[in-house]
Amino acid sequence: MQHEPIADVERPRAEDIADLMQSVLSDWLDHPELWAIIPEFVENYPNLVPELQRRLNREHSATARVPLMILLGVAGASMGGTEAMLDALMPMVGQFGQSPLIQGAIFHLEGLLDPNDPKFQLAGKICVKPFIELDVLEGASHLCCASWLPTSVGNLQTTDWKQVWNGEAAQAIRTSVLDGSYRYCNKRTCPSIQSGHLSSAEELKADAHWREVLETGRTVLEQGPEMVNLAYDRTCNLSCPSCRKERFAADEETRQRFDDMQDRAILPLLKNAKTVFVTGSGDPFASKNFRRLMEQLTAEEYPQLKFIIMTNGMLFTRKQWEAFPALHHRVEALRISIDAATGSTHELLRRGARWPVMLENMAFAGELYASGLVDKYELTFTLQAENYREAGDFVDLSREMGASGVYFGRITNWGTFSEAEYRAKAVFIPDHPEYPEFLRAMQDPRLIDPMVLPSDLDMFMARPLAV
Repeated sequence: MQHEPIADVERPRAEDIADLMQSVLSDWLDHPELWAIIPEFVENYPNLVPELQRRLNREHSATARVPLMILLGVAGASMGGTEAMLDALMPMVGQFGQSPLIQGAIFHLEGLLDPNDPKFQLAGKICVKPFIELDVLEGASHLCCASWLPTSVGNLQTTDWKQVWNGEAAQAIRTSVLDGSYRYCNKRTCPSIQSGHLSSAEELKADAHWREVLETGRTVLEQGPEMVNLAYDRTCNLSCPSCRKERFAADEETRQRFDDMQDRAILPLLKNAKTVFVTGSGDPFASKNFRRLMEQLTAEEYPQLKFIIMTNGMLFTRKQWEAFPALHHRVEALRISIDAATGSTHELLRRGARWPVMLENMAFAGELYASGLVDKYELTFTLQAENYREAGDFVDLSREMGASGVYFGRITNWGTFSEAEYRAKAVFIPDHPEYPEFLRAMQDPRLIDPMVLPSDLDMFMARPLAV
């Protein structure tokens, strides 16, 4: 019996490939598996790039245009124009700085230009944060800082913490770590990725717990988070431009809502945690909710719990410290954010602050560190156009204040700036008019002092001057 010959499978058209790629990018996540095969598509489908350009020309909304621009950028790089495509995509960072799609595509192009840099090789590298950390914001929770991992895993004000911790979004994020795609992450601002400090899977397998997680691909975790970052109350005594447009204090209704969440979810959640971070959203000593919580988290009730305290420093006085005995000998890190090495710059960037008070309180914090009442004492500096020239002097000031570490990070647009305002502040973007001067400032030898924690500025502090 003879069989009819099997007809050849019809080869997809360039239009079909373009449809497929647009569909993949519709989630606005990073897709390194797509970036890797685009060169093959470009080679085999000569009409693909013209088709993408045609689609871009007829689109007007950013939602549709941005993925097409990304696809054209990666396709253009495969045709030998990586630097030109990188320059073309970089302006989008000002408007979509927290987009994993845009930052991921740019990260890919940067990796093509510097393939020997290990930070671009994420396969087999494991970030442990999504497996051990929960950041609680107002109305959302994240498995890392929202600047670096913007996808929410749920709302602790309305949902049981176990459902948030092991929900579909949380599992998908952990899967992206295990498969090496890190598609939910902002790769160009994540300090762990940028500094190359991710652990290798083989190193982690030396621990029995991590060996079981990695070998089974476990994304549902019986144990709750080891580290909980509380950032839901924006109450603060200052109104720093980098964070907000005006001073904010929670009203009675909001405070009651936070108190209910603390009693129902936060206190039980912290029973098994090792560290609680208070706070990245405001100031812990200005917030009635956080003050009450810090009083409740006694060593007797929470014997294994330690604190990371983040404050602007204005209220961190000797009197305040004595009012919170639960903190004594239990502060893993005390962090004071000041963003300046001089009074004039500090009072400009920290509206409502007074420099003489800051100097007194920072010196007091140094005494606490020297006496062993806090384990670490760090000063933090959010770098922007107004203060980058003071970065080196900031290291000197930190040493003078008795700090154990200095943390630098790029300014983030939390919705307080227009695109133009943010681009004027983001001196680390290559097309900023002061970018060459910024690079020179980053060559200050004081910035490679062992006490410096460069975070997402590491790539500039380590790079030889090229302008």
